[in-house]
Amino acid sequence: MLINILGPIEIVDHGRQVPLAGNGQRVVVASLAAEHGKIVPVDRLALALWGDRPPANARTKVQAHVCAIRQAIGCGVRDANSSLLTIPPGYMLSREGMETDLAKFDALAARGGKAAEAGQPDIASALLGDALALWRGAAFADVSAPLIRATAGVLEERRLLAAETKAEADLALARWGTMVTELSALLISYPLRERLRGLLMLALHGLGCRADALTVYRAGHQLMMEELGLEPSAWLRSQYRRILADETEPPPDLHAGFGRSSAA
Repeated sequence: MLINILGPIEIVDHGRQVPLAGNGQRVVVASLAAEHGKIVPVDRLALALWGDRPPANARTKVQAHVCAIRQAIGCGVRDANSSLLTIPPGYMLSREGMETDLAKFDALAARGGKAAEAGQPDIASALLGDALALWRGAAFADVSAPLIRATAGVLEERRLLAAETKAEADLALARWGTMVTELSALLISYPLRERLRGLLMLALHGLGCRADALTVYRAGHQLMMEELGLEPSAWLRSQYRRILADETEPPPDLHAGFGRSSAA
């Protein structure tokens, strides 16, 4: 059985999508899947469902949601191989017979990161590309609960780091066109993220679009001054100077200067 949370919530059992009834069940599934293989206390589930104003019968309502989910996925509370276990003080999604797209993403991203560190950009790009392909939109896209949205923000940061690491691998492989396509889309959503902007500048410069690369920097500089009252980081300024001088040698350490990288 597979639970997909990197997009709208989905439970897939042998190719069949398992229906979930209402936001409450999606919140519970999202909470359990985000902590796959770990016990999620009832109190935390109640917090995800109702915030700091749970109803008096919150525990009973949580139990009802869990019962409905068990019925939907076809496992009973007393099943020896149940995918959804009751373990005080809460519940846990078993790792036996239950997978998540998040776990797949994390495994592929970790392998891709190690390949990048080992100087294997072709392998890194392929692994990280497979990891990023698992995303179907924002994590928990159809769940509006504040606690779940906060968790989604943490996962989004992991996605962005994977995308940036892939772009660095693609830069080493001179895959500038791929970089421009992927980074331009991301920069629309994260215009203050300097690492994305710098990598896009380098890709455009690699394609021979020097003027466009300089325009991307100047637009970011203006935006940072207007939104944050800050100059771009030393790293981003150095990339600007390199492109302005039309330097074609590989850039210095891409990770330098990111102590103050904005992700907004």
